Amino acid sequence: MVVGGIVNVVCSNIITQDGKFLFVSESKPVAIGKYSLPAGRLEFGETWMDGAIREAEEETGLIVKPSKLVGIYQRPHSVEETNTTAFVFHSDIVGGEIKYSKEHPWVGYFSYDKVIQLESEGLLRSKYMRPVINDFLLGKGVPVDFLTVIP
Repeated sequence: MVVGGIVNVVCSNIITQDGKFLFVSESKPVAIGKYSLPAGRLEFGETWMDGAIREAEEETGLIVKPSKLVGIYQRPHSVEETNTTAFVFHSDIVGGEIKYSKEHPWVGYFSYDKVIQLESEGLLRSKYMRPVINDFLLGKGVPVDFLTVIP
């Protein structure tokens, strides 16, 4: 058991185009050479959906609108010594354009087969990505109004 580990809440996006899934690469040392769905930590005072929208824009340049909560996924013991819970949304592109940055030098789409290949090569940043995509493909999820934010 890790004492003093970090507990994270992450907001993540499944963004699709032509049957492919949007992924990003990151330049931070723990993530170099690996790919991730557009996602990141929830900030203080932010709703889950606002976090997903912000992360998508920061990492990809795209403006999105979450249309469905695909699921909530917990990883109590990650290799980064965190206990992470991810709220994963299927999000639709409503504006913007793909942009690259120093923090996210690559943004692009992968087919499902490519995601499986990347996973088998250890090139996905987190283990929750393939189960999330599988759940999405199975039609799992609930409308975003399932979530209630108490002001």
